[in-house]
Parts: sequence; C-alpha cells; structure tokens
Amino acid sequence: MAVARMVSSGWGAAIGVLGCVIALTAGCGTEQPPAPRLTPEQERANAGPVFAYRTVSELAVVRGAETIRAPGSFGYSSAAVSFTEDGRYAFSMETSSKSLVALSVRDGAVSRIECDCTDAVALRDSVVGWWREPGQIMSMDLAGTEPPAPERDVVLPDSPNSLSGGSWDGARLVAASEEFLLVARVESRGLWWEKSHLYAIGAETILPLGRVPGIDGQLAAAAGPDARSFVLTGVTARSASCGIGHVATIDVTTNVVQELPILPGECSAAYSPRWSADTITVATRKWADVPGAPSAVDRLRSAAQGWAPVGEHPVVDMLPRAQESVVEVVAGDPTDARETPRGVLIVERDGARTELATQVVSLGAP
Repeated sequence: MAVARMVSSGWGAAIGVLGCVIALTAGCGTEQPPAPRLTPEQERANAGPVFAYRTVSELAVVRGAETIRAPGSFGYSSAAVSFTEDGRYAFSMETSSKSLVALSVRDGAVSRIECDCTDAVALRDSVVGWWREPGQIMSMDLAGTEPPAPERDVVLPDSPNSLSGGSWDGARLVAASEEFLLVARVESRGLWWEKSHLYAIGAETILPLGRVPGIDGQLAAAAGPDARSFVLTGVTARSASCGIGHVATIDVTTNVVQELPILPGECSAAYSPRWSADTITVATRKWADVPGAPSAVDRLRSAAQGWAPVGEHPVVDMLPRAQESVVEVVAGDPTDARETPRGVLIVERDGARTELATQVVSLGAP
C-alpha cells in the first residue's frame, strides 16, 4: 500500500477579503525567548478562517488570505471535503484510483494513500480510517511517518433483514463518532436495485442495525451532536432514471430511527448530510421523470414545517460560518439530472462578495 508525500512549493494567490496581517518585532541586540508552541486551535485562530473546497480535478484549502491546492482525479462524487479531528488536514477521495488525498493546512504538504477504498473518515487527532475487505478497519496518522495499518479485524454478523436473492457488494466505513464507527454493506441484485445494511462498531460490540426505510442506495452519513446518533441520506429507486431521496436519523444504541419529511420533487436525491447542535442540512436535487429533464439544486435545512433553504438563493453547498461571513457555492443553471451539481464559490465578508473558484462540487471545514 503506497503512500506518497510532497510539500507544496508555496501558498497560492492572496484573497483579500479573508486576509489578516501579523507583525512581529524584536529588540535589537537582545536575545529573545523562544515563542511558545501553539495548539492546533491557536494556529487556526491566528491564520484566519479555514475551509476547503473540491472541484473535479482539485482539492484546495483556504487559510485566511492564502490558498493551497492539490491536483487530483476526484471525479464527479458529490461527497463533502473532510477534515481530521484536529483540523490539521483536509482530505478527499480520488475516485479513479481509490486513493485518499490529504492536504496539510499548516505547510501545504500533499499525501496520497492508495487505500483501495471509496470512503474514509476522521477517527481521532490526525488519524483517518477506512474499511478494507474482507473485514478490517484500516487507519493512518497523517501527521506521522508510519504506513497504514490494520486497527481492528471485524466479522460482520448477518443483517436482521437481508433479502433472498441478493449478493453482497462489499462494505464501506461511512461515518464515525467518539464511540461508534458506522459501516454500510450493500446487498444488490444488479442494475439499480440495491439495499444498504448498517452496522455500528463500538469498542467491545458490533451492532447489526439492518436496513433503514428509504435509505436503500447512495447512502451517506454524518455523526450527530452526541456519540450515538447519526444522520443518514439515501434514495429509494423507482426506476433507473428516478428515485426518491430520504433523510433519517438513527440512534445506534437502540436502533430507533426517525424519518424526516419527504423531500420535494417527483424524483429527488439527498446527499452530503451535516448535523450541527440543533440543525440538519442536506444537499438535494429534484427533477421530473422525463428524458432530458433538468434538475434543480439546493441545500436545505430541517425546519418545523419540513424543509427550508439554507440561503436566499439556491446553493450547491454552504458552510455554517460566523455571522459576518458567508461561504457558499452558488448553483448555476439547472443541470442534467445525471450530472453532479457544481457552482461558483463565493465568500462574503463585511458586505463584500468575492468569487474564489468555479466548477466547485463541495465544501468542508474543521
């Protein structure tokens, strides 16, 4: 399993709207004591706002007034950009090579890990993890020098509600909390028919959760505000060209599922979920079930009366930021229902709006 690292030759062009200047002075002819070592949180605060974005061919981290970039073949996956738990690395999956690409926030170093996986999650500190067949949780410390290594051997028990006639397509590690890893295994009969089965892996237990109604294919997940809950997105297929997007939450200790309201649209998809302290947001697409129908894109938040837009206009993605700044990917013209939504990355700060990039697929923040 190969791991390649390289250090960026320099930070990219300055972006004035997020910039800050730090002046350091020293007395002439006097010996200065060494500067105290900063914690990762202090480093991020000194550097300014940090977030990341991804296009089809590039992973980029914006740190205050500077941007660093890592080229890659990320394809048209709509998955959000992830950060390690300590905020020191942004990472995303390179779909063509099934490799993990990580970008250091501190010095711009780029790492490529050939994990033979399509999903990876932040576990702790700078450690990321993924599933390897036939049954291993793999991990690697991006801040260290050791290669990836098995963290745990896992034998997944039978699902409580598997169907006859299907075959197992493999498993994915899709989310992690402080206490549980969430693994999804797909049962398939070919074409567009598939059913996702969930497992929660704790320190001393493996909980077979089975299927969640409506969350059949294209499953994505994110940890909730406690260590036992997750938000799930997925789709129930009606045909090869149309499905219905679903959103639900699950408490893995009790296997209690709460289904959220059905998304609008004759055909729809839900993906890239996030769950903050009291709000769930998901990216959505909707379209009519007719050949060549365009799809409308927006990010929605859970509300008392169903779903509501997160912004004043349709967005591909938006990050929750301080009140004085907005980071959003503004949706362009409606796209074909099969295309991955992309848009223009806009940063608004102190009333000024600046365009940072185009053809942006997704965002992420520590």
